[in-house]
Amino acid sequence: MKQVELVRARTLNDLFPGIAGDMKRSLEENGLHAFYAYPAIALFSISTPKVDLWSRRYVVDELYTVIKRYAPGNTAILPDDKGHVGIIFSWDDRESLLELYSSICNQEHNFSPQSISLGISNPYPQLSDLHHGYEQALLAMKYQFYQDQSQPIYFSSITEYASDAEYPENMEDELLHLLTSDSITESSTIRQAVDGFYETLTRNGPLPVNKVVDATLQLLVSLQLRVKSALGQPHLCSTPDITALMQLHTLEEMKDAVCEAIKGMGGASYTSDCLNRNLIKKAVTLMEEEYDKVSLHYVADKVFITPAYLSSLFKSKMGVTFIEHLTRIRISNAKKLLKQTHLKNYEVAERVGYQDSRYFSQIFKKKVGLSPSEFRDAN
Repeated sequence: MKQVELVRARTLNDLFPGIAGDMKRSLEENGLHAFYAYPAIALFSISTPKVDLWSRRYVVDELYTVIKRYAPGNTAILPDDKGHVGIIFSWDDRESLLELYSSICNQEHNFSPQSISLGISNPYPQLSDLHHGYEQALLAMKYQFYQDQSQPIYFSSITEYASDAEYPENMEDELLHLLTSDSITESSTIRQAVDGFYETLTRNGPLPVNKVVDATLQLLVSLQLRVKSALGQPHLCSTPDITALMQLHTLEEMKDAVCEAIKGMGGASYTSDCLNRNLIKKAVTLMEEEYDKVSLHYVADKVFITPAYLSSLFKSKMGVTFIEHLTRIRISNAKKLLKQTHLKNYEVAERVGYQDSRYFSQIFKKKVGLSPSEFRDAN
């Protein structure tokens, strides 16, 4: 009779039911500890800088070697097929597992504490259910992005990701205001605004990391565009490195990166006063060219700032409101039409942006001291 050759499990996934049959038997056949009271599974993961595949495998192998050497004896240790190191353990023995994690994060084994994540499943009555625990541990590790560094993540402690979130435009406006303020902005103030941006973004719950990255890209690109466009230099805008953002381990690291990027936008390439002058110049030019159809929202959109910010700029830099300045432009052009054409008063009103001719007449008399007809007769 031909003897069946024993196939050794090379990864944790090879042990799970549906692949290797009975879990306990698979552990025994592979020379691994097979007796557990309420078994659970822990997954260690290591984040590495941008390195080639072979370098990453080397780092993962180093982590596996350290864990296998220092982990408690009543555990089963195998890598999985996703680049993690898995440990099967009894729930009552989890303190010894946490001690191992602590020693690794405390740089006792030459690993950076920021690079190590640990996801822990719920305990199960039987080993045959542990494939569910594996999925739980994978999900738990994804939440490392939102956790303090060097803290294990229990599946039981995580909440579901929010399905979606509204982009916090008001917080982007606040950051733009800090960039363009006349006074020097403290780093702590920028950090508070950045914290506020992410707090607003995740107020309905944590988001998948890719959605946080998307919002971060939108923030940085939009701020660059609004600043450079105000200077008449939109070609200077550059897209942040999405790969670099994706490699950040935690939300705190992303906040740090955003703060540095924003402070870089406020460098020596421009001054806030220059920026504000260019914003006003562009807005006024647009108003003079399209006075018949412009509005506060229309102009703000064209110069890449919010209506509220444009309104505040007019008050602070020109001493008048947006509407007051637009009215001056419209009345000035109305006077030219009344003097140089035979258009009727309502036609003049429409030409300069007033659909209500009676309202136009009231505004004209208030500003000029004469009605449109009286002004035409006098000229």
